[in-house]
Amino acid sequence: MTASSKTHILFDLDGTLVDTRAAVTECYSIVFREELGSPFPPPGFPVGELFAMRPPEVFASVAPDKVEVLHAAYRAAYPRCASLVKVFAGVRDLILGLRQSGRKPSIVTNKGLERTLIDLKVADIPADAFEVIVTAEDTIDRKPHPAPILFGLDKAGADGSDAIYVGDGPQDVLAARAAGLDAVAVTYGFYASETLAQLEPDHLVDDVAGLAQALGVSMPAEVAG
Repeated sequence: MTASSKTHILFDLDGTLVDTRAAVTECYSIVFREELGSPFPPPGFPVGELFAMRPPEVFASVAPDKVEVLHAAYRAAYPRCASLVKVFAGVRDLILGLRQSGRKPSIVTNKGLERTLIDLKVADIPADAFEVIVTAEDTIDRKPHPAPILFGLDKAGADGSDAIYVGDGPQDVLAARAAGLDAVAVTYGFYASETLAQLEPDHLVDDVAGLAQALGVSMPAEVAG
């Protein structure tokens, strides 16, 4: 069964549907400045791994005795940064096109539910366009562990043979493979094409138009380009 014929398309969020780099970086900057009195990122922090980490993991790496306080501050600060969230051009049409054709898009993200819903609202993507939304609250393990994807499949009542996972990071490809799903890796997100290609995903696409083509979705002319 090809990607264009699968019913269930599970998507990562950050770097795949929405560009949250500016919003997340600004939110961390606020927390570090207001709670720790220091700039972000701190010296030696693995910035390249930032978007694969949950906030408690970030805070545990710099202030393990203040994780809960800092995480609460992060959640409180995020709405102040939400205007910086951008949707990748064409993504809204892609999701709605999948839904209108009778297929079932879902979200499986390492992000928390509250911030996921904020991102979707800013991006003008209806939350009810998704069959299920799996977030950090649903599983202890995070990608690249397959648990979030497996939870999403179960919640959606989906068979893995009729599903595919779409993400922008190595953790997405690895999680999909561990869950027994084919993986689509997008290079327009937070990770370099060379990094993703080394993992040999089933599909490697460079833009939303290419993603739509791989998934068999017709797009408006200005997106399909």
